[in-house]
Amino acid sequence: MTENRDRNKRLRPPPWLAAGALLLLPSACLAGDLTAVLSVNTGPYAEAYLEFKAEMGEPFTLFDLSQPGEVPTDETRHTAAFGAKAAALDYPQGAHIVYALAPVALRGRGFHEISMVPAPGPALAAYKAFQPGLRRLAVFWTAYPGEDYISDLREAGKAAGIEVISSKLKNPEAFPERLRRLMGKMDAFWLMPDPALITQSSIMLLASFSCANGIPFYAPTSALVGSGATASYAPEFAQAGAAAARALRTLHKGDRLPQVTYVEDVRLRVNKVLPEKCRWPVAAR
Repeated sequence: MTENRDRNKRLRPPPWLAAGALLLLPSACLAGDLTAVLSVNTGPYAEAYLEFKAEMGEPFTLFDLSQPGEVPTDETRHTAAFGAKAAALDYPQGAHIVYALAPVALRGRGFHEISMVPAPGPALAAYKAFQPGLRRLAVFWTAYPGEDYISDLREAGKAAGIEVISSKLKNPEAFPERLRRLMGKMDAFWLMPDPALITQSSIMLLASFSCANGIPFYAPTSALVGSGATASYAPEFAQAGAAAARALRTLHKGDRLPQVTYVEDVRLRVNKVLPEKCRWPVAAR
């Protein structure tokens, strides 16, 4: 018995060695694993995730909620969530969540949004340069991006000489009546990236109205420019993924981050097929 105890003592590492081993562990292991959570690994989510992965530069664990049994553990402390389903999970108290491609209201402390809309000032400047006569801009939205963004947009509009007309709708069925009411009161309209308002029929209606009346239609994504919108000044999905990686690394280092991060280097995407047919009052491109 004594011999066994002595042998165990000889095999047990000294305290200083154990402490040294902890210092050599990567910070992710000490602060909780870095994770990415996808609502589904297809379409825009996959596009954002690929750029997130390329930008991340350090190991992380992936959870794809479209796969059976794929659920983040209670040990999650620093997570990038892509899509509304991923952002709405019940994360552990004290966790830091960066969410993108998810039009949900801010969930309070610990949650950081990669905005699906551009920063107000640069967006209005881009549309003003494209449409020099722009004085009155109607903005269609329902829940996302929320009152705070609309308020910031109005402030930016004052500096740009643009009146921002907030037009909050309950559903896509409200578009025909609202468009009639705004005839003669707007020089262009901008649809926010809220899935509740974006349907195939609503996009067709807005594009048709825009072309028939020569009123530019500014879309929430560049993909809709090919569906009849005049132009779009909005973050690309890949850009949002890269921004999520940078934000997650910032939080993991212990640095502060604003609750909303706007994607940088957003570019204006223009419909080059329909300007002559639709007679939009925009600058030649």
